[in-house]
Amino acid sequence: MARRILVLAVDRDDDLGSAGLRTPIVGRDQVLEAAIRFALSRPEDSDANVLFAAVKLADELRMKGYDPVVAVVSGHPVDTVEADMRIKEQVEEIASRHNVSDVVLVSDGTEDELVLPVLQQVVRIVSVKRVIVEQHRGIEETYMLIARYLRKAVEEPRFARLFLGVPGVVLVVFSSLALVGYLWQAILLGLLVGGLAMVIRGFGIEDRIVELFTRTPITMIAYSVSAIIAVTGIGLTAYYLSVTWQEQALAALADALRSASSFLGLAASIAIISHAVTKIMAGNVRVGREVTSLAVVVVVVLLVDSIAQALRSASTATGAEAAVAVLSSLLQGNFAFNALGGVLSIAVIWRLSSYLEDWLSRETGEASEASETREQHEEKATVG
Repeated sequence: MARRILVLAVDRDDDLGSAGLRTPIVGRDQVLEAAIRFALSRPEDSDANVLFAAVKLADELRMKGYDPVVAVVSGHPVDTVEADMRIKEQVEEIASRHNVSDVVLVSDGTEDELVLPVLQQVVRIVSVKRVIVEQHRGIEETYMLIARYLRKAVEEPRFARLFLGVPGVVLVVFSSLALVGYLWQAILLGLLVGGLAMVIRGFGIEDRIVELFTRTPITMIAYSVSAIIAVTGIGLTAYYLSVTWQEQALAALADALRSASSFLGLAASIAIISHAVTKIMAGNVRVGREVTSLAVVVVVVLLVDSIAQALRSASTATGAEAAVAVLSSLLQGNFAFNALGGVLSIAVIWRLSSYLEDWLSRETGEASEASETREQHEEKATVG
């Protein structure tokens, strides 16, 4: 029996979709027809050469005694994570339907070959054939090739963000600061923006953020707002300390503690509440951890505020007298009692939320069982 091999052409950015072709496409005649349609639609695209090369390779393997199955799969034009998931699903379908385990990958460059780790989870890669399109070396053809790639960088979103978006931001920031006389700061800020863009693109942070926003948009928006509030609070607090520290250290520290705790407490509360809302929307009623965390935030903010008040009351003292005045103010304000009461309150809230979670889980389970039983009775009555 001839050994069955899958000859697979991969179009990771789904250029085939622009020609109205939907994958997976399986079979020599089907792939050949798709190659002709795509070549007529976009004759300048190298993916057409990949399809023809896959058909040619399948014919060569058939002449050598193998039983090749030629197929084409595609991904997504923008989202690389979605592209890899689609390719994996299509290859799994082809491998299962045609009973193949060995694959020869046909591609036109390193970008399509990035799916190799994804394919290796499903099938065994026995060879990779890269199709290199020959080009004339004349000056006119070189200019045409450069123009083609420039048009691709402008028109395709995933390239435009990198080649137009980031340089555009750098130029706007640089020119704006240079106009007001901050040329050196403009250079540093431009380098910072460019470096951040390289880090985000190089480590795939952009795709990860898009994926998280797609799966849990409420949580990611809340986290973004929380991060902005926290960074703003820390920045304002640091600036205030740098300005007022020399004049009255204890008073400045007290105001800084109160300001920072307010900003950070608000940021943490938004993040915790959004996480709880996301869980409830997903049908998970176990939000006791979030309720307890919110109680911890409130208690910590109140205790920090008490410490800030003690520092403010001792702002006129110096040296050892200041330390004694702070401790005395804390004792008079029952700081230890308040701290103990806060810890006990957190423990009580945690216990009550645990009981409430268990009760809601039982009620939800009983309601589901009752609904299933009622549906079964209705089905039996219908059958009867």
